[in-house]
Amino acid sequence: MHSFSDSRARPPRRWTRRGVLAVGACAAVTAVYAEDQAQRNARLAREHLDRRLPEIRTALAQAQPGFVFLAGNSHAEIVAPALARRVLLVNGGIGGTSARGYAAQLDALPFSARAGTAVLFVGTNDILRRADPLSESTRAGFEAAAARIIDWLRAHADVVLVAAVPPLGPEAAAIRDPAAVDAYSAVLRSLCERHGCRFLDPFAGLRDGGPGLTTQAAPPDGVHLRDYDRLAADLAALMTVR
Repeated sequence: MHSFSDSRARPPRRWTRRGVLAVGACAAVTAVYAEDQAQRNARLAREHLDRRLPEIRTALAQAQPGFVFLAGNSHAEIVAPALARRVLLVNGGIGGTSARGYAAQLDALPFSARAGTAVLFVGTNDILRRADPLSESTRAGFEAAAARIIDWLRAHADVVLVAAVPPLGPEAAAIRDPAAVDAYSAVLRSLCERHGCRFLDPFAGLRDGGPGLTTQAAPPDGVHLRDYDRLAADLAALMTVR
């Protein structure tokens, strides 16, 4: 029986080094790309915030008493046009914002008239995996920011409604943690019990996947909904319940 020499059993050492260098180069490119994407997303979020704040301020300055105020993230911002066909409202949603990010803008949003109802949507941008959303510190930070927003809304609206965190599509699970959806909804429910607002779940009909998941999110991000008209109708119905 003949045995193969080491030189035939494995590639020459120079190819091994080359392979290591190639893998290292690919990893470096991937890291740079991820950093570039993160920087790009942060830049786009800042630009969107800079556009939205003047728009919200203008709408608040023109609002008549008793209007509906939608606050929070992109779910508030996107559902507003459909809901505006049913009620008089001011769209205070800022796409891409977290509870902490929205809380940081409250002083920049003065009310000239008292709202009849305020509805808060937060949580989707607070459950990013990189933030370790189920850690005690991250969850406590979310709770503190949400509490500040709720107290601010209560100072400017007769009724404050806080929506549960919506479920995610499977596409979103790599970036956001579905396990945090119910956990953060529970935080919001507890805040409402302590701060005098009403917790509601306009997304109940979408919770048809595993825990924190839905089959009815819109690709490719799995974060936004396919049907915001339906959400507006469900929300309008829930708003009439006392």
